[in-house]
Amino acid sequence: MANPKNKQELLASITDGYAKLCDQIAKMSDEEKLAPFDFTADPKKCGVRWQYDRCLRDLLIHLHEWQVLMREFVNNIREGHPRDYLPDEYRRNYHEMDKMLVEKHQSTSLADAQSLLKQTHEEMLNLVGSFSEEELFTKGYYKNTYTTTMAAYFVSVTTSPYGQAVKLLKTHQKNCRK
Repeated sequence: MANPKNKQELLASITDGYAKLCDQIAKMSDEEKLAPFDFTADPKKCGVRWQYDRCLRDLLIHLHEWQVLMREFVNNIREGHPRDYLPDEYRRNYHEMDKMLVEKHQSTSLADAQSLLKQTHEEMLNLVGSFSEEELFTKGYYKNTYTTTMAAYFVSVTTSPYGQAVKLLKTHQKNCRK
């Protein structure tokens, strides 16, 4: 799907991306859902963003935690405490943050990870719905979005990673079947 140009398209792309992710997960066997990821044959399939995700649970937690950051980003703006999206300590190396986010959820079950992602996905839809077209699509409307749009931030934590996650899971599924 092309970059959304209005709120309706943004909501549709987020909803569609999440549905595709859920459909891909539904196509996986229980063994595939629990099997560790192994992309050693083609590490480019994994990509840097996902290097700390060792299984489906980790991937879902990763998505959830980035959406939690987005929720906090929006809440800070609305409370008059605008901060950058990434916490200061991770701004220069967010891969360390990715590692920490996944590590803190090693005792989270796959079912709980799915539930957490569903919850934050719905929060993202509600947050998008609470913004005007102008707030979402005007570059730099909010000081801490700099030269981009709020919509681009939402795409970066929903639609885009949902699509990347689907590709990753398809590769994982193929690897499991070999």
